[in-house]
Amino acid sequence: MPGDIEQVTAQLTKLVRAKTGDAGARAHSLDSLPGHAGFSYSFILERSARDAAPAGKYVVRIAPPGVKISGPADIVRQARVMASLADTPVAVPPIIWYGDEAEFFERPYFVGGFVEGFKLSESTLPLAHLKRLARNGIATMAALHNVPWEPRRDAWGEPFALSEELKRLDYLLDRPTLDPAVVARAPELRERLRSSLPTAARIGCVHGDFQWSNVLFNQERVVALIDWEISLVGATLLDLGWICFFSDPASWVAATGAGVDPGRGSLLNADEIVEAYAEAAGFPVSIPEVRWFRAFAGYRFGVITCFNLMLHRRGKRHDPLWEETALSAPRMFEHGLELLG
Repeated sequence: MPGDIEQVTAQLTKLVRAKTGDAGARAHSLDSLPGHAGFSYSFILERSARDAAPAGKYVVRIAPPGVKISGPADIVRQARVMASLADTPVAVPPIIWYGDEAEFFERPYFVGGFVEGFKLSESTLPLAHLKRLARNGIATMAALHNVPWEPRRDAWGEPFALSEELKRLDYLLDRPTLDPAVVARAPELRERLRSSLPTAARIGCVHGDFQWSNVLFNQERVVALIDWEISLVGATLLDLGWICFFSDPASWVAATGAGVDPGRGSLLNADEIVEAYAEAAGFPVSIPEVRWFRAFAGYRFGVITCFNLMLHRRGKRHDPLWEETALSAPRMFEHGLELLG
């Protein structure tokens, strides 16, 4: 199965020769990339003719072995989603090939262009410059939400209801094995969210995990949104609530640091993010609705924290970082209730 550099190199070389028809094409210089939804590598595609295309630096992502091909593991869907945005103002990595042919990796895969860029957390630019870039990132989110979803339903699927997402989180929360001290006021927040569910939320293309670590910049531009594993058609304010949550010190205790987003979430505070979004969106933004989605984001991440902490403590999935994050979970639920008033 994928994971061994030499094996993947051989499989990639087989793929690029099949796709290009170039018997002399080869893949080399593989380098593992971070990610939780499969195996990802950058690599160089070398062609037998100097001016042949495609050639150069690319990325391959391969679905993880032994898991159902759905949700974050649906590599082909991710490729189709990104490809569907190629003709829009939303910057995404160019998709070169994708498929599930068994002869290459025995798992679904996609090959995309390698995008040269930096994350805000990696930059040493002055704070004022970073804030300007962050506002450009929020404008890109608004551009995504303005992309018509109906012509792209073959790639994105049908709209996903907020009520269904609440039900999915019920599956994680309603477990006797969770730590009640961490769960804290989650059930109370759940009932408040359910009883005040927005009924006329604007529907569109949603990234699903819009945070600064998933936005690549180059000079003044956003050059790529990455990691589309949980993208969906749904309430567009899901993205706005999510980035606001990670940028709001009131959702975190001091021990974990305000906004543990690895992508410098505190560059813009939640109010500045909402202001930048409203300015770029071109459609009305309801502040009471935004507060609901901010509360929902805290609830969602808090429930995910409770669940992953349980898996870690029971030896199902070793990840001690959840012990630290769990210190803030009760605060996430409390602040959600505060936002709802």
